[in-house]
Amino acid sequence: MNYLAHIFLSGPDPQWQLGGFLGDFVKGPLPEVLPDNQGSHWAPGVVSGIQLHRQLDAYVDSWPEYQACLEVLGRDYRRVGGIALDVFFDHLLVRHWSRFSEVPLAEFSQAFYQLCARHQSRLPESAARFIHRAAINDLFQGYGREDMFLPVLERIDQRIRFDTNLLPAGEAVLNQYPELEARFLRWMPQLVDKAAELRK
Repeated sequence: MNYLAHIFLSGPDPQWQLGGFLGDFVKGPLPEVLPDNQGSHWAPGVVSGIQLHRQLDAYVDSWPEYQACLEVLGRDYRRVGGIALDVFFDHLLVRHWSRFSEVPLAEFSQAFYQLCARHQSRLPESAARFIHRAAINDLFQGYGREDMFLPVLERIDQRIRFDTNLLPAGEAVLNQYPELEARFLRWMPQLVDKAAELRK
């Protein structure tokens, strides 16, 4: 899953949402007391959000439904297919947002951008840079535009230190749009329920 999905699946608590976002930036063993970029400690809810992020990643990676989506793309994209799918599923989440949330996406996005702005000096530098650019460009809304999908993958590809076929994988995703969309709409409600169960 990509940024928006993790934030959304973290539930309504802003601290958990922040942790859901930071799960992509905090690596290694997770201590009970996690220092921020200034040496203070993150609230327990942030740590719980990071834990949830990791639990959901492990769950999705081993989930037959997700593996079936990778199979749709074919063997040529085994190495990077997951990256392309994660971004695509954020695209589909935006396109079908009202099915899963009563809060309008614009309101949800702006609230999260503002949350991160209040904590900007505490965030890891890479996370602060990313979410600052995301807020300026309203990236979460932009995920819903099909013509933004490949450019987002291209920016990701530029950060990968080895040659990849990520852009062709993205093309393969778009070629299988109807089937992947149908699969997403079948299993996303199950994932929402799973996330709620893990948050208890």
